[in-house]
Amino acid sequence: MLVATHRPESEVPSDDFHLPVHVGHALDPVATGHQPDDVGDNISHLNRSYCELTALYWAWKNLDSDVVGLSHYRRYFRGSHPGPAGKGILSRDEATALLASHDLVLPRPRNYYVETIESHYRNGHHGRDLDILRDVVADLSAAYLPAYDRVFGGRRLSLYNMLLTRRDVLDAYAAWLFPLLAATSARIGDQGERTDYQQRTVGYLGERLLNVWATHHGTDLRIAHRSVVNTQGEPRLRKAAGLVRRKVGAYDPASRTR
Repeated sequence: MLVATHRPESEVPSDDFHLPVHVGHALDPVATGHQPDDVGDNISHLNRSYCELTALYWAWKNLDSDVVGLSHYRRYFRGSHPGPAGKGILSRDEATALLASHDLVLPRPRNYYVETIESHYRNGHHGRDLDILRDVVADLSAAYLPAYDRVFGGRRLSLYNMLLTRRDVLDAYAAWLFPLLAATSARIGDQGERTDYQQRTVGYLGERLLNVWATHHGTDLRIAHRSVVNTQGEPRLRKAAGLVRRKVGAYDPASRTR
């Protein structure tokens, strides 16, 4: 289970199941003692836009493991193993049991009651990015368009690019995902004038594409959803208020932390 991190002071699990990965190491090579994501075939230099997906790419290209998962230094799948801040996080045994009966584990979806997934993105980010993304999917992977429209027209989304799966499933997903993201990023072009928050474009689009891929394969993959624990606490009231403000146009997304 990869743990995407970039903060040397962050508490991360020290067991042999979780592997902390220093994402964006090519951009910030401060010593953390964690696995850097700029070893071997990598996209570490793209971390400002790809976020935790640079860890997933590194694992896809370099990690020899039958099972791969992605979590964050402060977000983990809920379980019984003692984790950072005393929170219960997924253990190796629990992961093994999950994959004995499922092919893919995703975070329990968040419900967006007041808007669709598409309008939520357009109200908080650069809406043109979605136009480009759909065009790229149409050009490179048209069979996924029905699932794309279903996800973006819906109101539920698994977040954080988190997953747990077998190597063969990861290989299929990553081989589909990363060419789409690369083509989308190339068409979006330079993001230098965007705020740091808004430069995370590819990471945010990747979250949505994970849902598209899972929806498309919903009949041939056994998919489970599991709750996520935030070791720093989840600011639910602030997020709910931000959702409403964004809906009515009184919200500055650049001020938001993820």
